[in-house]
Amino acid sequence: MSSFLPSNVYKEAKENHMQGKAGRIVLSWNQFARNLKEAFNLYLESKQIEVITALEECPRFLRKHFPPKRTALAFAPYLIYLLFYSNYSLFRALTGLESSRKPNFTFLPWIELELFQMFPHRYLSQFAGPVLDVLAALPYLVHFPLPALFLLYLVTGEQRRKHLFTFMWCAGWVNILALILQYFFPTAPPWFVDSAVFDSQGRFIKSGANEAGFHRLDTLIGEHFFHGIYSASPLKFGAFPSLHVAWPAIILVNRPWFSKKFAWFHVVWIAWAAMYSCHHYLVDVLGGLALVFIVNFSILRIYNPFATSSRVIESTNMRHPILPQVRVN
Repeated sequence: MSSFLPSNVYKEAKENHMQGKAGRIVLSWNQFARNLKEAFNLYLESKQIEVITALEECPRFLRKHFPPKRTALAFAPYLIYLLFYSNYSLFRALTGLESSRKPNFTFLPWIELELFQMFPHRYLSQFAGPVLDVLAALPYLVHFPLPALFLLYLVTGEQRRKHLFTFMWCAGWVNILALILQYFFPTAPPWFVDSAVFDSQGRFIKSGANEAGFHRLDTLIGEHFFHGIYSASPLKFGAFPSLHVAWPAIILVNRPWFSKKFAWFHVVWIAWAAMYSCHHYLVDVLGGLALVFIVNFSILRIYNPFATSSRVIESTNMRHPILPQVRVN
């Protein structure tokens, strides 16, 4: 008979023929340990069966909720955006835009002054400090995995899942239209305009680093963390419209997670961070919001290839409330 007790204890109990109270304790412990092992093995077997069943059901689940044609159509605009964004300089060079359409340094500051009689980003950045730097960096860091996180949130809920195609369609077109503007009308962000040095002939000499206000955090932590992120960006002159602000706004007009109040808070938070860090003008923020609401309005009122989306159904129900049910005896 094997034992789960230490060998010396079991040997001593066996020599004493497991008599008396000590013997009963040894027998009870061994029985308990065997039952525990059997229960653990049964638990592992049940979990293995669940995993195998889930893997077998996965293709059927994907076919049911993510038909290939509808999924490809929903994701196509965003994938096109990623293709052109990651090869921004190459496509500008191939089309001749790199030499014919230089970045504009004056339009955004001019319109900012015309509209607000001041530069909001300069006002906000004068209160710079370590605590505010961290608060501004948080939504910027979340910006990069935000699409994947929100997609995961939509996929994991039965009611939320029906919003996924419309969300991706909206997000794709917002990003494509923003990129088209940035291709044909590249604009310098405030950090570049405020730090740029030109010679007497108007030729550019140098400017500050494109991590802008986040250079203070790099100095604080002693690493070139934000510099590494922003120096790798293929699009330096894409201030207008702000996609940093547009992404939370896309979530706001689709299926906000947690609540609509939190979605608005996220939009305001990153809008503040964009200006505080000198990455965007206030007109960039407003341009990003306007673009999202225009695309969303077009999807709701003009054309949506995913008309079965609950968003469209909810919009219809608001105009034509469901009549109360009549009980038939």
